[in-house]
Amino acid sequence: MTNAPAVSPLGTPTEHDNLKGVDRLRQKFRPLLLYVVSLVEFINIVNGSSVSVAILPIAQDLQFSVTEVLWIINAYTITFAGLLLLSGRLGDLIGHRRMFMFGLFWFALWALVVSFSTSPIMFILSRALQGMGAASTIPTAMALIATNYPAGPERTKAFSIYGAFGGLGAVTGLLLAGGLIASLGWQWIFRISAIAASVLLVLSYVIIPLTPPKDEKPKVDFLGATTATLGVTGIVYYIATGVDYGWGSVKTIPIFAVALVLIGSFVLIESRVQTPLMPLRVWKVKSFTTSVVLAFVSMAKSQGTIYYANMVFQEVYQWNALQTALGFLVHALLAIVVFGALGRILPRLPLKPLIMAGFLLRCVTALMFSFVTEHTSYFALPFPAFIIHIFGIGLSHLPIQITAVRDAENEDQGLVGALYNTGLQLGAPFGIAILNVIVISTNGNAGADSVRGGPALMKGFRNAFYAMVAMGLFGFFLALVILPWDKPVRPAVKKNLKKEAELAEFAT
Repeated sequence: MTNAPAVSPLGTPTEHDNLKGVDRLRQKFRPLLLYVVSLVEFINIVNGSSVSVAILPIAQDLQFSVTEVLWIINAYTITFAGLLLLSGRLGDLIGHRRMFMFGLFWFALWALVVSFSTSPIMFILSRALQGMGAASTIPTAMALIATNYPAGPERTKAFSIYGAFGGLGAVTGLLLAGGLIASLGWQWIFRISAIAASVLLVLSYVIIPLTPPKDEKPKVDFLGATTATLGVTGIVYYIATGVDYGWGSVKTIPIFAVALVLIGSFVLIESRVQTPLMPLRVWKVKSFTTSVVLAFVSMAKSQGTIYYANMVFQEVYQWNALQTALGFLVHALLAIVVFGALGRILPRLPLKPLIMAGFLLRCVTALMFSFVTEHTSYFALPFPAFIIHIFGIGLSHLPIQITAVRDAENEDQGLVGALYNTGLQLGAPFGIAILNVIVISTNGNAGADSVRGGPALMKGFRNAFYAMVAMGLFGFFLALVILPWDKPVRPAVKKNLKKEAELAEFAT
């Protein structure tokens, strides 16, 4: 005798049976999970790099003042970085799937609002709220990969694909911005982001598997959350605005001082509360701690390379936005090939020497750009420099990301992803800020001798590229001295473990 499915009084299947059907669909489409979370990373980076190209059209269209222009970028960066830790830990407590989908909804909503901005204040506030959505998706995206793919070759390959989408997004954003600004307008940068995020939200509901509810109601460390969020936000504010307002300005230094006090208070709170937002045990893992520092250095150098290559194209070569975007095309296309190949190779190799080699290759890229003049052919230096750079990014950035999450427990993956991304988000404005100081001090900021634009700016850019070489060497020696040696997990070992697990399951 077969049991008929339960029906409601209205004669339709109950919600419970509907959920079973959705669960079967999720199981069928589970291999697509990696590509959904990777596309979210892609869209986030595309959005950010597109806006960096569209700063001037946005400022002109909405009539930003000189002091307001820097907030086109900073409004998003500050809220994104400030809320990463809280969002990542909330994902661990209430569920990565739930936090990820909320972040997508919030990102899409405010991306759409940004596209209809009619004033600087509307743009800045909407952009800041959009950053909150990104802060909810990025650490939980990493956690979803780490918890759904076992440590070893499978997880390494997954993170390589995830990294490939991120690397592709950085340059795709430049191409997209150049095309949209020349045709439909900067507003469509945000409208396309909103449409894409909405589609991914629907796909996430279908594809990402449900996790069993926790036995106990999650307890949130509100005091720790408040001090951490405000502290990190203050530090990012100081780094991002220091160049324009001054490192010792009354607009920046008091906020930086308060931020340091808040971070110190946060660490003290976490060492004493019963359910900390950031259990200090995660920092006892040497590989993770070193990876966060390396991520900071890596992103500082990466952002500097992309930003000043962009400046070389626009100021030294006098290219327009579309020409500049095409100049980055080799970087984007090669990222797909290199990152995909590394996904297969990395599980079979120790990661430490790859990280060191990657930093050295990126030093070569910066050194090559330092020799560029207005008479240098694009194919003589920038083109091969980009080829070397993408190999350097793949060999350093991807292994750093894998090393960061490798030894963490599943219950801490959201937190680990948040801390890793916080390192990235602090590194990005720090790198640009330091390099800007070097360029301004070289080219001058005022007076008759200062350089205002054109190929003469290369004098300052050259010193910035020298500083990037120094950053790369610092990353190399940091990995050499501090990062522990690791042994790759061979596929054969993974197969044996799988067989043992199957035998154990059969025996029970």
